[in-house]
Amino acid sequence: MGIALIVAAFFGFGCAYGTSAVEIPGFEMTMTYLLTIFYSRLLMGLVIGLSGPIKMLKGDPANAALRGGILGAIVSVGISFYGGAAIFIGAGIVYGTITDVLATRLSR
Repeated sequence: MGIALIVAAFFGFGCAYGTSAVEIPGFEMTMTYLLTIFYSRLLMGLVIGLSGPIKMLKGDPANAALRGGILGAIVSVGISFYGGAAIFIGAGIVYGTITDVLATRLSR
């Protein structure tokens, strides 16, 4: 759980910083939105940390990759309603996969 939260917090800072550096058409960037992005990534880490016992595929790396990608996409839907849906959901899939694979690998 701790590993997933640390990795997700790292991605949360990176995602919020990246979002602040680009312009999303039709969207005004606020500190509240950037905190929401960070919170969403941290929530992704919590959900991934709690999902450790869930088995979808045989083999830890493949299972962690699929599970993390799915959970990352699901959690990212919440922040995608404000604009940039494809970017945030795509990033959630990538960040979720990396978070779950790292947490699974480092927790053994």
